[in-house]
Amino acid sequence: MSAGTRDTPSSPGPLPPDAVVAEPGDDAAPPPRVDARTAGSSFLWSAASFGSSKLLVFVTTLVMARLLVPEDFGVVAVGLAIVSFLEVALDLGVGSALVYEQERGITRRVQTAFTLNVAIAAACTLVGVLTAPLVARVFDVQDTTLLQVLFLYFLLRGLVQVPDAVLRRDLAFKRRALIEVSRAVVRGGVSIALAATGAGPWALVAGILASEAVGVVLTWVSVRFVPALAFDRSAARTLLGFGSAVLSLKVLGAVSENADYFIIGAQLGTAALGVYTLAYRIPEIALANVFWIFSSVAFSIYARARSEDLSELRTAVLRAMRLITLFAFPAGAGIAVVSTSLTPALLGPGWDAAAAPMAFIALSMAASSVGYASGDVFPAVGRPGLLIKIVGPTTAVKVGGLLLAAPYGLTAMAATACGLSIVFASIRLVVVDRLLRLRLTTSLAAMSPGFVAAVGAVLGALPVVLLRPVGAVTLVAAVAAGVLGAATLLVLFCRPALRDLRQLLAAMRRRSPADAATGVR
Repeated sequence: MSAGTRDTPSSPGPLPPDAVVAEPGDDAAPPPRVDARTAGSSFLWSAASFGSSKLLVFVTTLVMARLLVPEDFGVVAVGLAIVSFLEVALDLGVGSALVYEQERGITRRVQTAFTLNVAIAAACTLVGVLTAPLVARVFDVQDTTLLQVLFLYFLLRGLVQVPDAVLRRDLAFKRRALIEVSRAVVRGGVSIALAATGAGPWALVAGILASEAVGVVLTWVSVRFVPALAFDRSAARTLLGFGSAVLSLKVLGAVSENADYFIIGAQLGTAALGVYTLAYRIPEIALANVFWIFSSVAFSIYARARSEDLSELRTAVLRAMRLITLFAFPAGAGIAVVSTSLTPALLGPGWDAAAAPMAFIALSMAASSVGYASGDVFPAVGRPGLLIKIVGPTTAVKVGGLLLAAPYGLTAMAATACGLSIVFASIRLVVVDRLLRLRLTTSLAAMSPGFVAAVGAVLGALPVVLLRPVGAVTLVAAVAAGVLGAATLLVLFCRPALRDLRQLLAAMRRRSPADAATGVR
């Protein structure tokens, strides 16, 4: 249905034909409105959770590397590879359906979603346990029991995914962050303690399962979740109808994100794949991780805004687009400009071949920021199927383009991916604008500070790169000049955007009236 044929101006679009939204209970409070403070604090708590958890796991890995031998890590890595493959289907997308519906409290629909998740988790656990002997023979793993115990991970994940979706639905990202950090601490503590006693690979498995068990308990307590194996056929039908589309998007996303690695490995060899992997790593750390944190919050924010009013959703999307492109465009352009000095400074000598691919990868990621700002709009308004119609063909085109470019080398592949990312981002932007009844010029105006900052970064850094020899000193000088150039043009041409950013930061520091009334800190 086109944007112009929707029934009411306050609705971002009809629910899926079979959607049923339960009525909240009499004692259910209306959902708090999405304001700058709520959105900003949600992002910051998600970022804190992500960074802290990654750091704790990294430190744990460094300690464990001194206590275990490579074979111990290899045995567990085999099981985790199987887990990662099957975990894509574990959620069934019903958690996303709960976030979309914006019910309040623990309703029968939530319990139905929990029942569905536990059922699929039990099935995955059973498959893992029964196939563990075959996996052990294929990968030459001596301890089949270790793999079978590791596959209990599925059951634990099935117990927590729906309650975790309730936390995301309710924008409780502070509580969620504390749970995630607790899980990481438990994983490290249990693994290190057991490894020190000579438990070998069992220390890794015990740490993983203990972490998940603690996550289950803390999440259930946090949302006051009392499990009940309830099943409502009508609710299950609508949850799975929405969830299947989300699951399809996850599968398509996995194909799109990993196609370049498979093609390079198959056609150009492991040496080229090694160069490409490290060329990808720096833009991934600087850009993709920020996008992931943003995406972990955006769907919940958009769904809450959509439940209030279409204008609220428009405001949320435009602000998100402005902020993410204000970061991504100058960062991506800056990495591209300094890639020739960045490569030897961070990767060391012998990695010069990674510089050109890195430049195009950084620009490609910058363009994909538009997709991250707009992609979560589709499920938030109940139209994940529309996004599939975009992502399916674009994924096929991307794979085909990379196959055609592969004979010409890594740089040609990276440049092809960059060009396609710009085209795909433009297509998605146009569709989202129609969905939200926004003018394309309005969306472009929201992104204009990002464009201006990118131009400033290039104008500042490029002369330094061209006039100085490659090296660490040039890298530092170019980064400083790029930051100065971006800031200068923003002050000259985009003062309203800077004022909006200051107001957002000020709002995030203030307590909202709802918080003051409820004692939330």
